Amino acid sequence: MTKPFQKAMLITSIIYLVIGLILILWPDVAGKIIIYAIGAAALLYGGFRIVDFFVRKEHLSGTVQLGVALGIGCLLLGLFLMIKVSIVVALLAAIIGVAVIVDSVLRLQIALNLRHVGGKYWVMLLVTALVTLGFGILLLFNPFTAVRVATIVAGVFLLIDGGFTLFGVLQTQNGGPQRTVTIK
Repeated sequence: MTKPFQKAMLITSIIYLVIGLILILWPDVAGKIIIYAIGAAALLYGGFRIVDFFVRKEHLSGTVQLGVALGIGCLLLGLFLMIKVSIVVALLAAIIGVAVIVDSVLRLQIALNLRHVGGKYWVMLLVTALVTLGFGILLLFNPFTAVRVATIVAGVFLLIDGGFTLFGVLQTQNGGPQRTVTIK
């Protein structure tokens, strides 16, 4: 591994470890921070689109420009996200819950079809379909608990990924002679 690549991987692993810890320790706050960040980005982009429309003279050329409309839409979306964070979290969880339920029911049907034709792994597919069906129902009817659990699980996976990446980078730094391969 080259030194710049090792440095990038080291920084990435540290970021994963920090984000993973934050998601595990403060799962409720982490989801809200993400929604606030998306809302702030929408506000900034909306403001930029409106200012850009009036600074540039392209709107005078006779072509249809959507800068102000897009800007106002983004401003409204950003305000909604930042003011109604709890509603957004619950709504997203419910939408994801419905999608997970539909997917689980389809996989349940596939598992039963596999059983009928004598497939090998129908039991494993049935079990995973039932587990994800339960998670989808939880997301739909108790979104805050489900989002909290999913946030913690995501944090654990980020910690594991960051830990393995950090271990790999440290092993290559302590390893034998370094080679650089040039691909032509």
